[in-house]
Amino acid sequence: MALRALLASRIGRVHIVVRPDDSLAWLHEIRNDPRYASQLHIVVCEDAGLGMSYSIRAGVDAALSSLPEPDALLIGLGDQPFVTAAMVRRLLAVIRKQPSIDFAASSVDGIVMPPAVIRNTMFNALRELKGDIGARKLFGSPDYNGEMVEFHGEDAELLLDVDDENSLRIAQRRYHCFHK
Repeated sequence: MALRALLASRIGRVHIVVRPDDSLAWLHEIRNDPRYASQLHIVVCEDAGLGMSYSIRAGVDAALSSLPEPDALLIGLGDQPFVTAAMVRRLLAVIRKQPSIDFAASSVDGIVMPPAVIRNTMFNALRELKGDIGARKLFGSPDYNGEMVEFHGEDAELLLDVDDENSLRIAQRRYHCFHK
């Protein structure tokens, strides 16, 4: 669901970072869809188990090896199934309207989270992250100027990150409510 939202936002090339043992069965339908097949690039991250920074680095490296090299990239998570294309487009609009900022990141009650759009001014810093640390560390740095895009109410709930049993139960209830 998260991938479909990214594709619907028309962000361009999508580098999907996966673990080596991922069967990719969940991608079968989208990979065979002619509307999206040319946009998708699978990136196997051998070190994904060592922490989020390794997956970020693999994604950034893949994006930098693409032509043309991107001016910015979006970090989205597969375990945020309710993020919408409109939310992604809102972040993209902020980064386009403010050429002096380095990033536009989602925020709920002041807590920064993906998805986030990050300019090439931060690519080296993303590649230097270590361990299980994501880009959030950089967003608080005085070295970078960004915009926190605050989501409220129902939109905030759509940023649910399914990381544990409790959030999985919440996601399952939400999914069944939307798909009745």
